[in-house]
Amino acid sequence: MKFNASKYNVFLTNNVICNLLSKKYIKVNKELYSFLQKQKSFQLTDFYDDILNELLDANIITKPNELSIIDYKYNALKFAKNKASYIIYPTLDCNFSCNYCYQIYKGSRLSSDKEKILQQFLLNELPNLNELKILWSGGEPLLKWNFIKQTNLAILKIANNNLDFYSDIATNGYLINDKIVDEMQECNISTLQITVDGSEQEHNKIRFSKADKSTYISVINGIKRASKNINVRIRLNINCHNTNSFDSFLDDLEKNNCNNSNISIFVKKTLAKQDNSSYCTLLNDNEFYEYEIKYAELAHKKGFNYSLHPSWKSSIRCAYHHINSFAIDPNLLVYKCAMEIGMQEKSVGLIENTSILNLHENASYGLLYSPLTIDECRKCFVLPICGGKCPVEWERQNKQQDTGCIPDKQSISIKLNNLINH
Repeated sequence: MKFNASKYNVFLTNNVICNLLSKKYIKVNKELYSFLQKQKSFQLTDFYDDILNELLDANIITKPNELSIIDYKYNALKFAKNKASYIIYPTLDCNFSCNYCYQIYKGSRLSSDKEKILQQFLLNELPNLNELKILWSGGEPLLKWNFIKQTNLAILKIANNNLDFYSDIATNGYLINDKIVDEMQECNISTLQITVDGSEQEHNKIRFSKADKSTYISVINGIKRASKNINVRIRLNINCHNTNSFDSFLDDLEKNNCNNSNISIFVKKTLAKQDNSSYCTLLNDNEFYEYEIKYAELAHKKGFNYSLHPSWKSSIRCAYHHINSFAIDPNLLVYKCAMEIGMQEKSVGLIENTSILNLHENASYGLLYSPLTIDECRKCFVLPICGGKCPVEWERQNKQQDTGCIPDKQSISIKLNNLINH
């Protein structure tokens, strides 16, 4: 029987091979490592039985049908109605006034009536689900912390043992205090994503409020408090002016005794609907990839975990790719892309006063997308962990080569090496 080398193998240091489809890795001897790296096809007789079974289990050698496997998994997940993933914006208000913010539809919060409607909608969904993921976002979601807490507790009260419930918050970190951290643990907040814009000097130029022009120290204190007991993913926004501040930021985490065992870091290039700040000139993709590789190495050197793309662990990359997942704004309009929040013409439905989701005809447009119809995706070795290009970003950039891709396409080897050697 003939087997092929998986096209999704990543050859790492110390004779370690990781497969992106199985998400497994094995360590082999130098001779086998070299053989697997050079050969494209194999016979069963090329391996001892125990080694053969290990290679097959990790998908490092495989039958020549990997794209079919990916296609099946992608479509099975796309139409899995027993899973749901929601990005919920309880408010588009924010206590910061970041001048690059793409969230231009500010001033909107869930009313008390809409809070009840949304909470009941979520509770009504529970009997149909075995997996529920909620990311609370904004604006600044902690401005509506009591509602978030009450909703999560209501879900936990009703949820049975068959439901896997995950809940995260994306926050600027400014409002975090010890009481909120304790309450987060009680109501199933598993991860905080906290956004920072570089060193103290650079951050304070961009992320400030009317009342506080120096928010950096408060954010660092929020990270310190949260990381004692909660996983914290720090998103470091980078632009042309703060690319040299990563080292200083890591030093500040160490100086403030932040618990780096609960911290992971990743960088994201600043996104903006309009670049209206002299302190916020945007990087192009190639510039960003170079810096991301540099920062991944630096984080490892200083003892911090550098995050893989979130889809490494998540079954649903984003709402666009799944029939039962949406972004929800404070008016209870629903969207397939979080970047379209507030743009009512882009909404695909509404959670009505009866707590029933009424979808429009355009709600199915995302389901027509398949990465396997894109030649670049079919050939790409990170396809199993990204699920294909971001269709929205790809369209915005006129379907150019290498657009809409995850940064791991350039940096996965370095990130995996650092992860297994951390």
